[in-house]
Amino acid sequence: MKLSDVQLKDMLYWMVLGRRLEERITVLFKEARLRGHHHPGIGQEAANVGVCFGLEERDYVALTHRGKAPALMRGMSLKDLMAGYFAKKEGCQGGRAPTGSHMYGDLSKHVIPMPGVIGGVIPVAVGVGLGLKMDKNGAVVICFFGDGASNRGDFHEGVNLAAALKLPVVFALMNNGYSMSVPVEKSTGLKRLSVRAKAYGIPGTTVDGNDVRQVFYETSKAIARARETKGPSLIECVVHRWAGHSITDADVYRTDDKRKKGEEKDPVARFRKELTAEGILTDAEYGAVEERVRREIEDAVQYSEKECTPPPPSDIERGVYASR
Repeated sequence: MKLSDVQLKDMLYWMVLGRRLEERITVLFKEARLRGHHHPGIGQEAANVGVCFGLEERDYVALTHRGKAPALMRGMSLKDLMAGYFAKKEGCQGGRAPTGSHMYGDLSKHVIPMPGVIGGVIPVAVGVGLGLKMDKNGAVVICFFGDGASNRGDFHEGVNLAAALKLPVVFALMNNGYSMSVPVEKSTGLKRLSVRAKAYGIPGTTVDGNDVRQVFYETSKAIARARETKGPSLIECVVHRWAGHSITDADVYRTDDKRKKGEEKDPVARFRKELTAEGILTDAEYGAVEERVRREIEDAVQYSEKECTPPPPSDIERGVYASR
């Protein structure tokens, strides 16, 4: 599938939004304007956008850490997401658990929240896939998870069941090199985690997670396979995690040289350079994208801080017990 110039510019917009949103939220935490937890997704923009760009309105995404761009691409409101970070009742979490980098979602937009436990989203996504297969409407679900999650039993059980039942699930493994502070080479004997797909009899491929077009093309094949009732696929996107695992991670386990080499592969700068060289994008157009993103993010921050309210104390029991 050849992407049009308009589609390529749309990809760039989502990537820039993902990058600037992560940066803005990080600053808000440092300014003590936000509480809770935050897992910066800087460096994962091309992988997130490339995986989701071929989805249709009927499709679902099941999130893990660093899933803001996929949620927004599915139609989740930036204001709802930001208000959730600010723990306001108007936010996507209704003022609960201000862990905005995960544990949020919007079922009306087909965004499945992460359960919280690493790898726990995999069997949840497989359950969604089973429901989609029973509905017979050709919809698929993208399941995001990291390299660390692929070492857990949830991965084996989930992928095995999806393969056995030929469920419409695309497993998107975001390999950022570290399971919290443990490097991949010390947690597994594999050079490429996608080879694990062979154990379940499904396709598995490794892509450069800094190349949004490559991610898109490979994921599009997996999506098409799932729609044709041929079963799941595993896509491993190799990315560089620019920051520590979370906002509280001092990132002392990596050298400055290793960080620098990873950041040289900057997916946003790379894509901008490619589009400019191909005559698709001008500097003025890129500047307009940056200004649009800045304005949208700032509007969401102002909305969350000035127009939204904390949930009332009486709301604390909501959702704890089933209604009668």
